[in-house]
Amino acid sequence: MPGETKHAPQADNGQKKYERGVKARFYQYFRITSAFLYAALVARWAILYPLVGSKFLPGGIHEFLCYLMVYAGTLEMVWSFVFHGLKRTLFSRTMLKNTNLLYFVSVLHFYDDFEHAPVLKSEAYSSFIVALGLSQTYCHWCKLFRSPKYKRKTLLQKLDTFATLPVLYLSEGYLLLLNLQTPNFHTNAWLQIVNKTVLVAFIPICLHSLKKQVATQ
Repeated sequence: MPGETKHAPQADNGQKKYERGVKARFYQYFRITSAFLYAALVARWAILYPLVGSKFLPGGIHEFLCYLMVYAGTLEMVWSFVFHGLKRTLFSRTMLKNTNLLYFVSVLHFYDDFEHAPVLKSEAYSSFIVALGLSQTYCHWCKLFRSPKYKRKTLLQKLDTFATLPVLYLSEGYLLLLNLQTPNFHTNAWLQIVNKTVLVAFIPICLHSLKKQVATQ
């Protein structure tokens, strides 16, 4: 029927708009929850640290930190695959960042004894939490409202680039080094080789990432 052929493209367009709308709402939900949870991480640290200090801090925050990094890191990679495809995602800084977060969880989770892990009692652990929370709250909040192609240079962006990120990289590098020097019953020869390899590559990769970030200023 002639009338049916006229309405078919309109129905297809409507279906596509509906699907894009649903996808956009789920994407926005992910960004909002990630920004909120990272902000909650910093707030939790601000409440716990004056009360218990670095010695007992891991018992009240480490499990939340690990679950948050797995949630945000995994889903951000999934959304990157959805919007940018496999090739662009694999060679992106987003993939590098989230692979790093998942690696951090895998080697420093101490799931059965994180309350007593010497590595997590370091002051670098606190600086890592604060820098990660601030940086990722800002990152997810900006990506909720703006396209990556549009980058408005603000004071917050400069603080993130020249203050928060260097502290984050230095504290994480120190924690990885401390973990390498403090064997535990999870440690084995194969894992030590992997950790040493990552630590050797960590500094040049961080410098490269920071250089890329500075270039956007």
